[in-house]
Amino acid sequence: MADKDLQQIDNLLLTLQDVLRVKFDLEKEIELLPENLKSQKEELAVANQKFLELNDKYLKAKEDAASNSIRYDEAFQTRTNAEKMMDSITTQREYEALSKQIEEAKIKENGLLRARNASTALVEQLKTQLDEQEAVCDAIKADVDAKNAEIDSIINEKKQQIAQLEEKCIEIKEQGISDEIYTKFCNIVKNKSGVGIVAIHGQVCQGCHMVLPVQFVNDVRMGNTTEYCPYCSRILYYEESEDSDIDYSAASYGDEGDEEALADVVDTGDFDDLL
Repeated sequence: MADKDLQQIDNLLLTLQDVLRVKFDLEKEIELLPENLKSQKEELAVANQKFLELNDKYLKAKEDAASNSIRYDEAFQTRTNAEKMMDSITTQREYEALSKQIEEAKIKENGLLRARNASTALVEQLKTQLDEQEAVCDAIKADVDAKNAEIDSIINEKKQQIAQLEEKCIEIKEQGISDEIYTKFCNIVKNKSGVGIVAIHGQVCQGCHMVLPVQFVNDVRMGNTTEYCPYCSRILYYEESEDSDIDYSAASYGDEGDEEALADVVDTGDFDDLL
């Protein structure tokens, strides 16, 4: 590959990188948008749980009120029947026994009347609380539904933007980036904070700021093949800088120590997953 061809690819990658950054930022925003509703959904869940608990209490109170009403009616009927029997008694002993029965019936009736009234009042109180809690649930749900709709609208808009950016990425790729490099580069940009191609200044990678072997730097500078930083996996290109005072002569190119050090790093395969 000629130096000019590789420089063209590097320029395409730099342009592609800008588009990918926007695309990945939009994807991240879509991922995070539902988090904005997390607190409201939790609030709705708590409100619904409170409504269910109140409803259970309300139904139990209604059962108790119905039971107390039946028991009161029975006690009332027992007392009135006993009082009617007073007209038919003939002895003092019967009178005393019936009077005692009537008195006991009155006591029971009065107790059941208080219980019935208390349970009826509780039913009314719980019904009011239940209605109020239902209104709270409805209000929170309406708010959640409205924000859900708003988020869905935002997501759809961002997805349209992403689709347009993906088309732009393909347009850039088709100008001279291979399928292999395109796939690797997209993954690197996504996993390396939006930076997939960086310059070498002197012997230093401007992505991870690690010092690179002279021979490897010379390979990048020659521009015959696409090279990846052995430390951070980013694609590299050489850029003249104030640090560019290294002797890239044939002698330095053949430095065996640098060659072995680079081989050790590359063999680790630490960044293979990114590619």
